[in-house]
Amino acid sequence: MNERIKYWGFAAGWTVLIYSTLYIVRPICEFLKKYTPFNVIVWAALVLISAWITCFVFFHVRWRRISSYLLFFGTVACYGAALVWLKIPEERIHLIQYGILVCLVIRALRLDLRPLAAYTGAFFLTSLLGFGDEGIQHILPNRYFEWKDVILNSVSAGLGLLLWSSVHKEEPET
Repeated sequence: MNERIKYWGFAAGWTVLIYSTLYIVRPICEFLKKYTPFNVIVWAALVLISAWITCFVFFHVRWRRISSYLLFFGTVACYGAALVWLKIPEERIHLIQYGILVCLVIRALRLDLRPLAAYTGAFFLTSLLGFGDEGIQHILPNRYFEWKDVILNSVSAGLGLLLWSSVHKEEPET
């Protein structure tokens, strides 16, 4: 399969998954809040995802510069601070959704663009898709548009790019 189609397909598929669940996620979350320790479940899922990412990095990434190592742990610290700062469990999920999306987008853009252009494009495209998420919510009867979530989606994209750049050695721009 053509790499371009594969990587853009992953990014498009993840976007469709986010967008297609917007209507049903609110009733599911409300049900889970009523009948389960929802906040504990979200925290447990986030800890498992974080542990998986950390294990993956330790077993698969060979840092050649201390700056990459520091960038990784600095980004992880920022994620941790954001997770603690965000009080609504659903908002914590944005960090994962748009962090994953920006990694899929940067992977696709790196096929054709130099690092700086790819990172810039990935940030803006993911932020635009996050704005689209909120735009869809504006027209849904059980959801609403929030600028705070638009900003959170962009912050999530930025953190995802920092994490990506800490584990991927990019060639210098020429």
